[in-house]
Amino acid sequence: MAFFNRVVTTLVIVLLWVGAILLAAVPDIALAWARQGLDWIEQSLARAAVMEPSWLFGALRAGVIVLATLLALLLLRWELRRKHTPVVKVRTASGGEASVTADSIARRLAWHVDQLADVISVVPQVRTRGSAVDVQLDLQTSPDVDIPMKTEEVIALTRDVVQTQMGLQVNKVKVNIEHAPYPSARLG
Repeated sequence: MAFFNRVVTTLVIVLLWVGAILLAAVPDIALAWARQGLDWIEQSLARAAVMEPSWLFGALRAGVIVLATLLALLLLRWELRRKHTPVVKVRTASGGEASVTADSIARRLAWHVDQLADVISVVPQVRTRGSAVDVQLDLQTSPDVDIPMKTEEVIALTRDVVQTQMGLQVNKVKVNIEHAPYPSARLG
């Protein structure tokens, strides 16, 4: 489908480019050609309406409308459907290659970061950037955690997991911390 999209897009761009050049360079001739084309279409439709019975001509027009609508909807569905899962390619020293999905990286990070002290929950988001990844971690921590120290610990662990254990490149790591509420004090 990607090849078909490229071909159609290229043809449309070239036709628009040629049309814009013709319209700007020789507007009289370009508009005359457009008029001739529209006149030819109008005459062809008039001839077809006269030669064919009215019900057949109407059925043909309805068929063209239905076919064009179905084709447009099909092309739009293909274009707008969910794209395949983002992956990062890993090349090994021996010349091998592996593909790791962003979801796999996120699950592995969630498991490792969740093991840290004072981390209550973690929601990782991994975005692929060519052969590297950007990582965002949304943490919920205990209320008395030392934020700079915990941030450094999480970033170091994230880089260790992604770079050392998984063999991937890390562009950037962003950590968002939300504290859990303090436990209510009991009076009494």
